[in-house]
Amino acid sequence: MFYLGLENQIHLFIIVLFSSYIYLSSLSIKYDMPLAKHFGAAFFTPLVLSLLSFLSINNEHSRSFLFFAEFLLITSIILVIAVKKSSDPANILMFILYSLPVIMIVLVFNFVSLYRSFVFDIIISLYICTVIIFIVTNFLTKQYSSFALYWGTMLVCASLLVPRLASSDTAAIISLAVKTAGYIVFSVFFYRSTVYQLETSHSLKTAQLEKINQSVQREVERRVEQIEQERLKLAEMEKTDELSGAYTKKAIKEMIANMIERNPNAEFSVIMFDIDNFKIINNVHGRIIGDKCLRNLVNIAGSTLRSDDKLGRYIADRFIVLLPGANPVKAYLAAERFRKTVEKTTNPHYTISLGIASFPYDASNAKELINASEKALQLSKKKGRNTVSHYSETTG
Repeated sequence: MFYLGLENQIHLFIIVLFSSYIYLSSLSIKYDMPLAKHFGAAFFTPLVLSLLSFLSINNEHSRSFLFFAEFLLITSIILVIAVKKSSDPANILMFILYSLPVIMIVLVFNFVSLYRSFVFDIIISLYICTVIIFIVTNFLTKQYSSFALYWGTMLVCASLLVPRLASSDTAAIISLAVKTAGYIVFSVFFYRSTVYQLETSHSLKTAQLEKINQSVQREVERRVEQIEQERLKLAEMEKTDELSGAYTKKAIKEMIANMIERNPNAEFSVIMFDIDNFKIINNVHGRIIGDKCLRNLVNIAGSTLRSDDKLGRYIADRFIVLLPGANPVKAYLAAERFRKTVEKTTNPHYTISLGIASFPYDASNAKELINASEKALQLSKKKGRNTVSHYSETTG
């Protein structure tokens, strides 16, 4: 190095600095990024030859190695550009890129002043023309991804050619500035082709993954909601009598018990009723007609009673209605209205008897209340059926 002038020492420093960064960084690149991989390998030659220039004790050898470090760099990059769209010669290209330093070392030691030949001025000029063609072609086809690579190549070519054409201090400064700009552009291209591309790909995949996760989350929530609805539906079906569609005996009893438990001071009533002479209807008309009467009775209850009232099948043709907030008077009016509606049935005609018990007047718990309504129902039967009775009448 100390056999080189200050100008060449600066050139050497720039080559070693940028070549080390780009080449060593390229060693960690995956093989699915061939352009960046080959571009990084192109800097192996200038790195080796610039180090040989630094270690050489012969001034002419140092200058020769320094010149060919960049000349072969440009040659390598031109080769990389030429085959960048093809993966077939990739292994051959890598072999050439790593073989160039060995070939050049042999040539330099056998032809010391080879770098001074004017032939290289012509070749460098041809390189510049070639790069210009690349730039124009890519501009016309609107392919701008490799513009930094082309401009970097152009600048380094110019930095080699200027001092060979003019030996003034101004030319040396221009060469140094242009060279530095060229290597900076190379570094930018390498960064955008590797780290930036990976970061962009990572961000894109992260966004896609987040979108997928959100979609999966929404689907999971939808499925959970669907499963919950199915569970509630099944639970509701378990509470529903299969024949009549009313609540089961267990379900209606739990509703009455829960109402008392939630609000011990609540006022409500229950109505127990059944079809008068239902056994005769079954015997005369058959069980199918009997079942039809039960379903018809539930439909009449649904259209006559309030929406908040709960109807449950107690046993056989006997049903219980829970009337939240209904005092004895309101319960009686509701029962009488229901009785009169059922009385109008035809094909077959049937009637019902009803018994009413009210909480907390007639009982202190669900079991007592149901028993009280059953006693009131029995009283209606004794009265001759098709009538309404209240539990208070059984104690009078």
